[in-house]
Amino acid sequence: MATKNLTAEPQRDFTKGECPEVLKDKRLSIENHQICIVKADLGPPNPKMPEVMFWLVKSAKWNVSEHAAREMVCGNCGHYWKTKFIDDCMKQYEQITPPEVDPSWVDTGESGGYCDEWDIPCTHSRTCNSWEPGGPMTDKNADQKSED
Repeated sequence: MATKNLTAEPQRDFTKGECPEVLKDKRLSIENHQICIVKADLGPPNPKMPEVMFWLVKSAKWNVSEHAAREMVCGNCGHYWKTKFIDDCMKQYEQITPPEVDPSWVDTGESGGYCDEWDIPCTHSRTCNSWEPGGPMTDKNADQKSED
């Protein structure tokens, strides 16, 4: 079970307002990452390596080729927010590094975004079982999602 506040009305507009709590709370971020790794197979641990087995499992799950699965990443997911507001929030608060989530993970050194499905900051080159088309959510297309 995710540790985000499930009883509160979910924030849908990540273009303004208050930064998501998980971007301010390192402990919460680590907990939510660990949950996403277990429940949604977040990964791969090192996106800079081939990670063939990880991508073969994803391709089987999504019924696509391995090549297609490798293109279904956080950076183009419908849950991935990459707005100026989120960028500013991430600069304002200390973000976690992957070894704090799991020692087998590497820090990619990439700038990140925010995943509204798992309430985590994430890099664009990872993915999880919750991937869906339509992203990233940007300042240009966020209004449409916030109305859903």
